[in-house]
Amino acid sequence: MRLFEGCDDGRPLTMNDGIGLAEALLGLDGFRVLAVDEGPDELVLTIETTATVVGCGRCGVRAEAQDRMVIDIRDLACFGRPARLRWIKRRWRCREADCDARTWTEHSDAVDAQVVITRRAGAEACRLVGEEARPVARVAAELGVCWWTVMNAVIEYGTPLVDDPGRIGAVRQLGVDETSFLSAKPTHPTIYATGLVDLEARVLIDMVEGNAAADLRRWTQRADPRWLAGIEVVATDLAESFRAGLSPHLDQAIRVADPFHVVRVGNRCLDKVRRRVQNETLGHRGRTHDPLYRIRKLLLAGGERLDERGENRMLLGLRAGDPHDEVLGAWLAKESVRDVYLTDDPKAAATLLDKTIAGCIGDEVSEIVSLGNTLKSWRSEILAHHDTGGSAHTLVDL
Repeated sequence: MRLFEGCDDGRPLTMNDGIGLAEALLGLDGFRVLAVDEGPDELVLTIETTATVVGCGRCGVRAEAQDRMVIDIRDLACFGRPARLRWIKRRWRCREADCDARTWTEHSDAVDAQVVITRRAGAEACRLVGEEARPVARVAAELGVCWWTVMNAVIEYGTPLVDDPGRIGAVRQLGVDETSFLSAKPTHPTIYATGLVDLEARVLIDMVEGNAAADLRRWTQRADPRWLAGIEVVATDLAESFRAGLSPHLDQAIRVADPFHVVRVGNRCLDKVRRRVQNETLGHRGRTHDPLYRIRKLLLAGGERLDERGENRMLLGLRAGDPHDEVLGAWLAKESVRDVYLTDDPKAAATLLDKTIAGCIGDEVSEIVSLGNTLKSWRSEILAHHDTGGSAHTLVDL
C-alpha cells in the first residue's frame, strides 16, 4: 500500500507534507524520500540523493547523469517492522572527452559498497548482540536479514571495540575459566572456550577458543608484556592445563584456586561415591524411589542450610542405602572442604585444609583418597584465596 509519494510538480516538500515527515523519520542526510510503501511484512522507502551538481573526481568537470540503477538495502526496523531502503542510484558520466574517468555510480557514507544493510543498522546490530546479549538469530529476524549478515556486522563493528587498548585498562586480578561453547555431537566432541575476566571491574576481557594450556599460553604471548606485569592475582579452576598455561608470562602473579571449583571437586567426589554404591547395592542406576537417589540434592546442599526435616531425610536415606557408610564419608569430606571457606582467617583455613587433606588421604574409599590428593596438589592456590579474595567464578556471574 502506497502511503506517501513525492510531488510531481517540482514544489519543495516541507514538514507539512507527508513525505517531509517521512524524511524526518528516515534521518539520513543527503537523501530525499520519493515514496513509502507498506507491504505485508515490511516497510519500503524509495529514496534518492539530493545532489544535483556533481564534479568529476579526476578532472573536476561538471558531470551529467547518465542513468539509474536500483539497489535494496536493509535499514533499522521501523515501528516493529523490518525496513527496506530502495535507493534509486544515479550513474554519472564525465563530459570531458580526454578524461578517463568515464562513468561512476554515486556513493554515500551511510552505506558501504556491496553490502545489504546500512552502517547504522550494522552498528545497532552489533550493539544489540554485544551490549544487550541478544541472540544473533533474533536480531537478524528483526532486521529481515540472514544470520551471517548480522554476524558479519558484529565482527566489523565489534572488532575495533574489542581491540581498543583503552577498553580494559590496567588489570590487577585476572580470572580464567572455561565454559562449554558447543555440546558434543556425532561430528565433534564438546568444544570449550576460555574466558578471561577482570575480577575487580567484573568485565569480560576476551574469549579464547579451547581450554588447553597452549591456548592460554598463546593468548598471554600476544598480550602486552607491560599489561601482564601489572597483574598481581590470577584465579582459575583446578585444571592443570590452566596452571601450565600461565607460565612463563604470568609467573609473577599469585595463583588462586577458585572456591566455587574447589567445593565442586568435593561435590563430584560425593556424587561418584553415591553412584557407585547405588550400583553395587541395587545393581542399577538411581531411580525415583531409591534411597540414595531421593536424597541426592540434600547431600550436595551445604550442611548449615539443612533444616531438621532435611537432616532427618538425609540420615534415613543414608541408613537405607549406604550399608558401609561410604557415602556418609564422602559427605563428611565434602563438608570439610566447604568448612575451609567458612573462616576469613588464613591460619585457621590452613589448619582446616590440612586436616581435610590428611583425613581424605587416610580414608579407605578410593574416590575420597583422590579428593585428598587433589586438595594437596592445589593447597597453596586454595589458601591464596584467603589472602587475595580472588575468585574466577565472576565469569559465571557475567
